[in-house]
Amino acid sequence: MSEENLNYFEIQKYDTDIMSFQKDISSIDEKLKDQMGLDGLKEKLTMIQNKIEEQEKIQRKILSSIKENEDSINNINTTIYSGKIRNNKELDALKIEIKTKSEFISSIDPKKELVANNIIKLEGIKENAELKILDTEDKWILEEKKLFEKKKNISEKITILSNQRENISDLLDKRILTLYENFLLKSGNLGIGKLENNKSTCCKIELPNAFIEKVKSSVIPIICNCGKSLVSE
Repeated sequence: MSEENLNYFEIQKYDTDIMSFQKDISSIDEKLKDQMGLDGLKEKLTMIQNKIEEQEKIQRKILSSIKENEDSINNINTTIYSGKIRNNKELDALKIEIKTKSEFISSIDPKKELVANNIIKLEGIKENAELKILDTEDKWILEEKKLFEKKKNISEKITILSNQRENISDLLDKRILTLYENFLLKSGNLGIGKLENNKSTCCKIELPNAFIEKVKSSVIPIICNCGKSLVSE
C-alpha cells in the first residue's frame, strides 16, 4: 500500500479516536448537567412540601369547622339554660340542632386524625429528602471536580490528536480527503476501506472487475459506489 494510502488510514485512526473522546466528553457533559440527580431530588422535595401544605390547608379547614360547630353548640346550650325558651317546640328544635352538629363533629373527627397522621408521615419523608439532598450536594462537590478534570484531560488529548491529524492531512489530496470527511460525518464510523477478495470492506459488495483493476492500479484512493474512499492492499 502506498504511503499516501497509509496516511488515509492513519487519518481515520485519529478521527476514530477523536470521535470516541468526543463521546466521552458528551457523556461527562450529561453528568455535569444532571448533577447526580440533584434537580430531581429538589423537585421531589418541592412536591412533598406542596402535599404538606395541601394537608395543612385541609387540617385548618377541619379544625375551623369543628370549632365553628362547637361554638354553635355552646351558644345553643347557653340559650337553653338561659330561661329564654318559650315552649317545648323551640326547645326540641334546639336539641335537634345540637344533635346534628354533634354528629357532624363525630363524623369529621376521624378525618382530622387521618390528616394529622398524613402530615407527620410527609414531614418524615421531607426530612429524609432534605438529608439526601445535603448528602448528594456534598458528594457532587467532589464528583464535579473529578469530571471537570477528566474533561480537561480528554480535551487536551483531542487537541494533540487534532494537531497530529492536521500534519498528515496537509499531505493528502484535498478532494479525496473532503469526500472521506463527508462520508465519515454521515456514517459516524469509517470513511475509507480496503479492497479484499474483490469486495469493499465498507459495503461488502462484490465489485466489477474493471473497477477492481482501477483500484489496484491507483496510487490514491478511489471512490466506491457506497461513497467511501477505497484502496487496494
